[in-house]
Amino acid sequence: MSWLTIGLTPHRLEFLPATLSLMAEHQAIILEEPPHPNFLRFLREEIPVSAFIEEIEAGFPEYSEKAYTALREFYQKGKVICQVEPYLEKQVLIRLLLDEGAGPEEILNFPDLAEAYRIEHEATGALLEFYAAMGGPFETLVEKIKAFAKADAKRIDYRDRLRAHEIKCLLPQFKGPVFIEAGYIHLRLVYYLAQNRHHYRLRVKNLLLSATRQQGLSRFLPSPGDGLTSYYLFGGRHRDISEDLLAARSLVYIKLIEKEELAPTEEEPFPHLRNELFWRVFVGQLSFEECRHLDRFIRLLPTSKARKVAHELYPKAAETAAKVLTAKFTLNSVGALR
Repeated sequence: MSWLTIGLTPHRLEFLPATLSLMAEHQAIILEEPPHPNFLRFLREEIPVSAFIEEIEAGFPEYSEKAYTALREFYQKGKVICQVEPYLEKQVLIRLLLDEGAGPEEILNFPDLAEAYRIEHEATGALLEFYAAMGGPFETLVEKIKAFAKADAKRIDYRDRLRAHEIKCLLPQFKGPVFIEAGYIHLRLVYYLAQNRHHYRLRVKNLLLSATRQQGLSRFLPSPGDGLTSYYLFGGRHRDISEDLLAARSLVYIKLIEKEELAPTEEEPFPHLRNELFWRVFVGQLSFEECRHLDRFIRLLPTSKARKVAHELYPKAAETAAKVLTAKFTLNSVGALR
């Protein structure tokens, strides 16, 4: 009986060493991405790393460069590496059909694509409605972000169900332990892979949770947005906080966190994690009314200015967040978190 390891992780530089370390322990690696026609040529060193990253239009080029360089080295050492993400693969096919002039009705006539099209259309539509409401009342934004989180939860569940099925079909081809790359929000993948397993032992490595505990925080603090999505993923039964408050906190949280790709250093190995935990603690102290009040001042501001305003309007929340993280992360000052 072989090991099947699911590595739940953010796709960030600070988590890459732990992810690669886990990959090195396995004979086969299943990546969370749709098959690319030139991937095998890349692994065989027929295409330079930089050219392949440009070809796939990587959102985080520095992360991708390090990750794909390591994957090619794993391949040269004899590891099996494959790309498995059937939902995204379907979206690629749908986009090709649309580009060729096919209409929605035609796509819905393809049994293998219809559900994927409907789910993606619903999620994209909910997101566009949220953006369209950016000039409206805070309560409207709350309702729109809840609608998107519901649609996104439906999409995540469908993605994980499809991926689990395809992975199970592939497993008989592999010899030795298998590593499955997955974003940390894809907890339903664990659920589906745990069903009807007869030929493998399943283990889960949550790298985000492990890193949080290594920094001294005994309780994992999910972001409000992830908490809201999980609320709908699991039927709203596992939270003791209202979905309206989660939605309100998520609206201000996404304005405050760092968006750019940050490189870890010896002094600060988890820059994104530290930044996000600070703002999770910060918004976790705000009521619905306080979120609405803060939103009035930061909605249209760039991140750096929004953070400054947040500190000024709610200094006690910032002080508490700084104390929590200073005790755990040994930070020098509140300013280091801005």
